[in-house]
Amino acid sequence: MNFPNWQRENWVDFPNNPVVGYWGEGQPHAAIGDPQVLIPGEFDGKWHMFYHGFYDGSYTPYFHHIVSDDGYNWEMLYKLQWNVNPVNLFHDKGIWYVYYSAVIAHGTSEREKYSSVNIIRVRQSKDLKSWSEATDILVPELDWEKEFDPSQPGLIEARNPCMVKIGEKYRLYYSAGTVKLHDCGYEEPKYIGFAEADTPTGPFTKNPSPIIAPDKNIPYRNYGAGAIKVFGSGDGFIGLYNSIYTDSDGCSRSAINLIKSRDGISWEEAPFNPIIIPADEYACDKSKENVMWKRTLVYQLDIVRWHDEFRIYYNAREGTADGIEKIGCSVIKDTSTDLHKLWDIPPVFLPHSK
Repeated sequence: MNFPNWQRENWVDFPNNPVVGYWGEGQPHAAIGDPQVLIPGEFDGKWHMFYHGFYDGSYTPYFHHIVSDDGYNWEMLYKLQWNVNPVNLFHDKGIWYVYYSAVIAHGTSEREKYSSVNIIRVRQSKDLKSWSEATDILVPELDWEKEFDPSQPGLIEARNPCMVKIGEKYRLYYSAGTVKLHDCGYEEPKYIGFAEADTPTGPFTKNPSPIIAPDKNIPYRNYGAGAIKVFGSGDGFIGLYNSIYTDSDGCSRSAINLIKSRDGISWEEAPFNPIIIPADEYACDKSKENVMWKRTLVYQLDIVRWHDEFRIYYNAREGTADGIEKIGCSVIKDTSTDLHKLWDIPPVFLPHSK
């Protein structure tokens, strides 16, 4: 199993990035992200995107569902005020599942119960419009899951779910533990782990140790592991994750990396990582001035095949403490790589575009 030729120079930014904004001006601290994308044929004849976000300093979170005819020009279908952070979409036996990081508010009985800022919940739907009540499925309990920066005492999180089905087992990848981005004023995930169950809603048995962790010897992962999305490829797996790092100037950064695995547990880094980088890394390249919307950090993602190309949709941040985050798209021509979602909907094979 070889790595696809997804070196960063082969990815082309959509010229009208970002493709999803705020349906109005986002105020400082606004952020939308962690897009999940359906192409035509996976649900109906349209593109669908699901993501979370908030619009101002109140940090009131919303779950969004938008639609498109081409994957670039989007219309709002609805937004719901759920206490939601990053989301992941999954399908099994006629049911759609949205797994998400659930924000546990200060001063509530839930905060006292879980002693956590974020836990992972799931809702179900048959039509992607009406959703069930939420079910709690994973709470940080292990020592590594409860690590946090001493400057943010008690900031314990389990977040960034990614559900896949491998054989008869349901495997939930997730992030836990936190590191603080001091120039941004918020936290990001330190570790990536996984848990498995016999059903999509658990109960889940956790792997006792994280499978991706910070590594001082990897410059683009010297501070945190970020979060992962996992896909099938041949007889193995391809993963894409956004590592957290501190650059040579001491600035916080995040970038998207390519990894591969035989078992989905032990991962190998592509030798040309990272593949999507923040625009500050292009500071001396004047041809890259149109990517300032992703100047500082490139975050979580989804990837889809469309005709003879792959599209990565991801959110990125244009500043630090007062920066805002929007969703953009990068594209690569590739007709040979096998990449498919690990759920029960057959891949949609489209003719190559002319």
